[in-house]
Amino acid sequence: MQPKLKVADYSIETRINKQRVAANFSRAASTYDSAAVLQSRVASRAMMGLPTDSCPEHVLDLGSGTGSQTSLLSSHFPDSHVTGLDLAMGMLKFARSQCDSASWCSGDIESLPFKSNSFDLVFSSLAIQWCSFETVLDELYRVLRPGGVFVFSSLASGTMTELGDAWQQVDSNVHINGFETFEKQKQWVLESSFKQQSFKQQTETLYYPELFQLLRELKALGVNTVHSRQPGLMTRGRLARLQEAYEPFRVDAGLPLSYQVLYGILRKPAHA
Repeated sequence: MQPKLKVADYSIETRINKQRVAANFSRAASTYDSAAVLQSRVASRAMMGLPTDSCPEHVLDLGSGTGSQTSLLSSHFPDSHVTGLDLAMGMLKFARSQCDSASWCSGDIESLPFKSNSFDLVFSSLAIQWCSFETVLDELYRVLRPGGVFVFSSLASGTMTELGDAWQQVDSNVHINGFETFEKQKQWVLESSFKQQSFKQQTETLYYPELFQLLRELKALGVNTVHSRQPGLMTRGRLARLQEAYEPFRVDAGLPLSYQVLYGILRKPAHA
């Protein structure tokens, strides 16, 4: 029987170091897409929210990573000028080599290097969770033109709960990243100047035959140890204890790793 999950108190005080995020994702650029099962699934679902009633002139892919979604945006809006922005230089270098139908820019999501009223559409999938959501909303409201739309996915608390609970039985270090609750993020949306078209949470779960495969995939994605506190080295003994602690979560499909994914569509008022 699968054990009842204990939602550990991984507070947002485990503040994310953006330079470490950029370095980890840069190193993972060449392996990212092959391991990005969840990322591809979530991006496809987020793209279902793209506007169909107009053709945006300028489109921004926020946190563009390897450029896979940027390329899809270019195909989806062939008459639009599409820009991909990422903080990780390794990701941008890889993206440029894979896609020549878009422009590329290095920058921080919380301080966008664009003039106000620059974009008709901003898309972002699983990137803004590394930032202050309040700051992101302010910046996107600034760079979107009146009537512009922000379509995105992000993460909420409860993400990777199984892995966090298993680690708690090994040591007292923090091994997974903390994210704000859905309720808190919804409150920020309601308090922003955006008009909310849609904002919902959905659980996405991946299953792995063995723990080693799960950990190897996280490393290939660059999402391992991006928080500010470093756990100890992964010795054979620690891995064995972690495996023992994780095994009770196993179901017929394998070892689960769940993500609490937010999907949103926000619009800047036409009269702004």
